[in-house]
Amino acid sequence: MKRLLALLLLVMLAVQGLFALGQEENPEEEVTTITWWHYGSGLAGKAIDSIVQEFNETVGKEKHIQVNAVFQGKANDVLTKTKAILQSGSTKDLPDLAQFDGSAVLDIRDVPSLIPMEDLAVQDGYDLTQILEAARLSVTYKNKMIAMPFNSSTILLYYNKTAFEEAGITTPPTTLAELGNIAKALVQKDEKGNITRYGFANVPTTYELIVWLGQQNGLSYITDNENGHLGNPTKVLFDENGTMVNFLTRWKELYATGAVENLTSDVEGAFASGRVAMIVASTSKLTTIHSMVADRFEVGVANFPAVDEQATGGVNVGGGAIYAFDNQSGNGDAAWEFVKFATSPEQQFNWHIATGYFPVHHDTYSMDAFQKHIEENPHYRVAIEQLMESNPKMQGIWVPSAYQIYYAFQSGILRMLEEDLSPKETSKALAEEINGYFEEYLRMQGK
Repeated sequence: MKRLLALLLLVMLAVQGLFALGQEENPEEEVTTITWWHYGSGLAGKAIDSIVQEFNETVGKEKHIQVNAVFQGKANDVLTKTKAILQSGSTKDLPDLAQFDGSAVLDIRDVPSLIPMEDLAVQDGYDLTQILEAARLSVTYKNKMIAMPFNSSTILLYYNKTAFEEAGITTPPTTLAELGNIAKALVQKDEKGNITRYGFANVPTTYELIVWLGQQNGLSYITDNENGHLGNPTKVLFDENGTMVNFLTRWKELYATGAVENLTSDVEGAFASGRVAMIVASTSKLTTIHSMVADRFEVGVANFPAVDEQATGGVNVGGGAIYAFDNQSGNGDAAWEFVKFATSPEQQFNWHIATGYFPVHHDTYSMDAFQKHIEENPHYRVAIEQLMESNPKMQGIWVPSAYQIYYAFQSGILRMLEEDLSPKETSKALAEEINGYFEEYLRMQGK
């Protein structure tokens, strides 16, 4: 009996030992938490929450990764908070991922803690040609893709289709000259002769001029170094290649129709209220503009009007992208898993539906659901076909003093119109002012 009890004891101890060994060999894996700072609000904010939730419940759950999306305010707020940490030298406080728009690139692209998204992709064996070329090039610096395009957009013409039909206009304008003729036909006045509806509203800034200057001669750049994508710009090129004079000549002719309102704010609101019959705005405004207009009139969407028939470069990719940082956590691979998910064909389709931003993944466009969507919503097709027909090397502009340059263009063009200055002297004045900003920046950088 004693021998039997001893044998049972030995068996129990052996089983316990094996159980303990099994626990050591299969410990419960720790969850890696990824922090993503973003500026998505409204529809975009809800769409971001949806992407994050789906990742956390699927791929994240499988790979023990949880993403914590943190809204940080406007795009500039994300940059300001990130720069404060970079300047403090405490990189451990950086987020794993951050969403920036184009104006932030100059402050981010050379920081040592930035992990180029191309490096993470190559390490994973990911084929970057799955991402649209124009979108990839929009975030390429010194021939390396430093971020993942995410909230990508182009620029479109929005027009009051109901007003067009009432005026007997059947097709939207394709050039600035046609825009002027149509705008003039759409003007309405009250009994006292006051304009109650303008044909078009805009004062060009960097946003529009990237395209109106860049589409000329097949492809042109506002500055050297390919608009800052090969390094810091040192001078503007528009005064040398004649693109600014050509544009300003066309713009002055357009303004002379008396059908253009020099509107610099709430342009979408003016359009939605019916005060303006045509505007240019981002593709990301598609959903918003439709909701603002409601049932007041039918909205039409068309390609961004070219400067003239010889301007064949098309449009550039704008919007924002996701950047990765080394914050000493070693979370780069986990962060990449989320980026890969957020830019997958299915997620880019959902993102597009929710926001109007176009999908950056090639395979989204061959999805049956996507094909059905653009058949039922042809407005979305316009932006996509316009982009596919554009030169993918058309680049956004990465420059120092971005906001100063933005307002330099706006105020310089207004001055030309109000003081009846010539396109040539306006181009020269703009070149001198903007080159001065570049010289000051390079001097501060010790270059």
